[in-house]
Amino acid sequence: MLATLLLLVAFAAPPATGLAPSDGPTLRQSVDLMRVGYRKWSPNDCKALLRGSDSYCDTGDCKALLRNSDSYCDTGDCKAILRKSDSYCDSGDCKAILRNSDSYCDTGDCKAYLRGSDSYCDTNPCKAFLRGSDSYCN
Repeated sequence: MLATLLLLVAFAAPPATGLAPSDGPTLRQSVDLMRVGYRKWSPNDCKALLRGSDSYCDTGDCKALLRNSDSYCDTGDCKAILRKSDSYCDSGDCKAILRNSDSYCDTGDCKAYLRGSDSYCDTNPCKAFLRGSDSYCN
């Protein structure tokens, strides 16, 4: 009986790890940043993608990326990104993102995403995505 009780206490007690308890759930990126690198997003689309809520979306592409469904896509680029096939690409940026080569980039935003540096950004949403802050979405 005592052995059973000791086993219950041992398995019920949390392990001593020396780590501080978490401050809560971590913010999860709802959309892969590489998926948003092929076009200029409206301020609302930018907020929607950063906040993970398609209630802000102005475009079907925005809804498509958030819902992972190309039935909402407005552009071939959007279908290409979701289907991982550059045969749908309307732009060089789209090919660049899918082929992971900035030699196809039409815009500085595209280079910024591929190089992970907002010094190339042509638009504020580009900075917003790379810095993870919708204060740039305007």
